[in-house]
Amino acid sequence: MQQPVLFKNILSFIRLIRSINLFYIALTQYLVQYTIIKPILAQAGVVPTLDHLNFFLLVLSTVLIAAAGYIINDYFDVKIDAINKPGRIFIDRTIKRRTAILLHQIMTGAGVFLGFYVAWKSGNMKLGLIHPIVAGLLWFYSTGHKKAQMLVGNIVVSFLSAFIIPVVALYERELFQPSNANVNAAAYTIFILVFFYFMFAFLISLARELVKDMEDLKGDAEFGCKTLPVIIGVKPTKVVVSVIIGFIICFLLYLQFRQASSGDYISVLHLFTTLEVPLCITLYLLNRADSQKQFSLVSGVIKIVMLMGILTMLYFYYLILH
Repeated sequence: MQQPVLFKNILSFIRLIRSINLFYIALTQYLVQYTIIKPILAQAGVVPTLDHLNFFLLVLSTVLIAAAGYIINDYFDVKIDAINKPGRIFIDRTIKRRTAILLHQIMTGAGVFLGFYVAWKSGNMKLGLIHPIVAGLLWFYSTGHKKAQMLVGNIVVSFLSAFIIPVVALYERELFQPSNANVNAAAYTIFILVFFYFMFAFLISLARELVKDMEDLKGDAEFGCKTLPVIIGVKPTKVVVSVIIGFIICFLLYLQFRQASSGDYISVLHLFTTLEVPLCITLYLLNRADSQKQFSLVSGVIKIVMLMGILTMLYFYYLILH
C-alpha cells in the first residue's frame, strides 16, 4: 500500500511544480545561451563568462525559484481552485500545507543561494539580488495581490515569465565590459535578439494570463477577485487579448518585411507557418470560446505558440552559423 501512496505523492509534487513549465524555462535559457549568445560571441573571438557547469547552476536557480512560485501560488489559491479546478488540487489532499510551505522555503533558499554563487563566479555580486527580488515578487503575486488590482498581477507574472530571457544576457560580462572591438557589434546583435524574444514572451504570456482569467471567471468572481473579466466582462477581455495577439502578429510582419527585404524568404515562410498561423487559430478559437473548457483549449494553443516561438531560436542559430 505504501508504494502506490508514495508514487501518488511524487506525481502530485511533479504536477504541483508544473514540471512542463519548468522544462520550458530551462529550454528557453539554454537556447538563449547556446543558440544566440555563445555562437555570436564565438564569431567575435570571445569565450562566454559562464562555463557549462555554472550556466547549469544559473538555470537550476531559475527553475527552483519558479517551482517555489508555483507552490506558493497554489497554497494561497486552494479555495478558488476548489471551484475553478477541483481535479487539480494537491495541497491539503496529497500534500500537506506545512509540507508545501517547507518545500517553498527550501527551493527559494536554494535558488537564491545558487543565484549569488553564479553572480560571484561571473564577477558581479549585484546580479545575485535578482533572485531574491524575483522570489519576493512571486510571493507578492501569490498572496492575493495578483487579483487585488486589475491587470497588475497579470503584468507582474508576464514580466517575470519573459525575464528569464534577458537574465541570461545579464550574466554575460563580455556584453557590458567588452574585451575587444569585435564584441561591440556582437553585443548589439545579441541585445536586439534578446529584446525581440523578451517582448514576444511578455506579450504572449500576458495574453495567456488573461485567457486563464476568463477560464477561472466563476471562482474569481465568487471570491471578489478584481480580474479583467470580472470587472469589464468576458467579451471586452476577448477584445483586449485579440489586440495583444494582433500586436504580436504586426511585430512578426515587421520582422518578415525586414527578412524579405534582404531576400530571405525562407525566414518569412518559417515565421508564417510556425507562429502566425497558430496565432490566427488562437484568435478564431478565442472568438468562439464561451465555456471553461473552450478557454482552456485557447490557453493550451497559446502555450504551443510559446514553444514554437522558443524553438525559432534553433532556426536563427542556423542563420548565424551561415
